[in-house]
Amino acid sequence: MNRSKAFAFLLFLLPFSAAWAQVDLLISPARLELRLPPGGVWTGEVTVKNGLPKEESLSLLLTPFTLGEDGTPLPGGERDLCPHLELLPTALVLPPGGEARVRLSLRAPAGEGTYACMVFFTGTPRVLERGLALSVRPQVGLAVYATLEGTERPAFKAQVGGEGRALPLLLENPGNVLLRLSGEVRILSLQGEEVARLGFADLPLLPGGRRRLALEPEPPLPPGRYRAVLLASTPYGEYAAEGVWVVP
Repeated sequence: MNRSKAFAFLLFLLPFSAAWAQVDLLISPARLELRLPPGGVWTGEVTVKNGLPKEESLSLLLTPFTLGEDGTPLPGGERDLCPHLELLPTALVLPPGGEARVRLSLRAPAGEGTYACMVFFTGTPRVLERGLALSVRPQVGLAVYATLEGTERPAFKAQVGGEGRALPLLLENPGNVLLRLSGEVRILSLQGEEVARLGFADLPLLPGGRRRLALEPEPPLPPGRYRAVLLASTPYGEYAAEGVWVVP
């Protein structure tokens, strides 16, 4: 991997923070989750605000993405919405403390389920550190999801339990639509007494994706064997799963 490609990949792995390497951008809305009929068309706008007291030049780029098992956005993905999305403008200059609007146009892809694309707002290069010749281009990402109405096949699987001080969870999406998960795990003694509740919220899980979690109670539980009952909520319904958790 050459240096330019390596740093492009590094920037993709960085969290999409609104402030990094002296860039301060606010994108509103923070994400777009759209529902379209097959063959449907959608148009809308997002607002970009510059929080710095200096001018900021931005270029806009559409990039397919998927989510890693830790929730990190990664380049690639089979359900690519980018060829069906158009931006206007594709470059802009924000005055100090100013804002601008970007128009998005989308035509529903032919297919089923949910498709995704990341809109990158890329700033001008910054020197990473004084005296270092290396420079980086900070990026802020807007995730766009589109689900084709009437084609949804939601499904959910979970593996609950294992061994460790934190409760292992493996969440899987074998369906064809984006799942946004919230829920809790109720921890019970083998006698049925509830001893803890561990919650999570707003976890996106793309079609075919997996998410690993390690939930640690506070205070820690004494060593022993426990029942772990997962209750998860999605826009398509409620799910439950159960397993055994061994705390060493």
